[in-house]
Amino acid sequence: MKRKKFFFVGLVILFVAPLVLAQDQKKEISVDEAMKIYCITWINPAYYESDRHTGIKIMNKDGTFEWYRNETSEDPTWLGEYEIEKSWIDKDGNVWLNMIYWFGAIKKYMVAKISDNGNTLEQVYFYHVYPTEVNSEVRGYFIMKKK
Repeated sequence: MKRKKFFFVGLVILFVAPLVLAQDQKKEISVDEAMKIYCITWINPAYYESDRHTGIKIMNKDGTFEWYRNETSEDPTWLGEYEIEKSWIDKDGNVWLNMIYWFGAIKKYMVAKISDNGNTLEQVYFYHVYPTEVNSEVRGYFIMKKK
């Protein structure tokens, strides 16, 4: 009886464990695929009057960005460059990006999450290391919608 029980448990572990572990895995995607999703205009009118954020972020496919305070701004508030270092899709279909941004001599490490429908961008930045999550409680967090 013990032998049958042991054999049955072994079979369950052998066939079920890979399925459970696969649920937590992420599927890496190419930087080119990530750029197709990320390189658009993102907007959040709530940031128009904020000192911390700009309301419009234009992400260009050449690795540059232009950030504007609002839709009537003629001059960008920030210009810079970025590089996507790693990109993947999680089990829920969200696209994740690890990026480095350069604002002149200032370097920021960002993690971004783009919702599975491609309409919402959440990002968090730190100055010395990649953030490990998108946490709306930290100072470097912002959220934007596809324009």
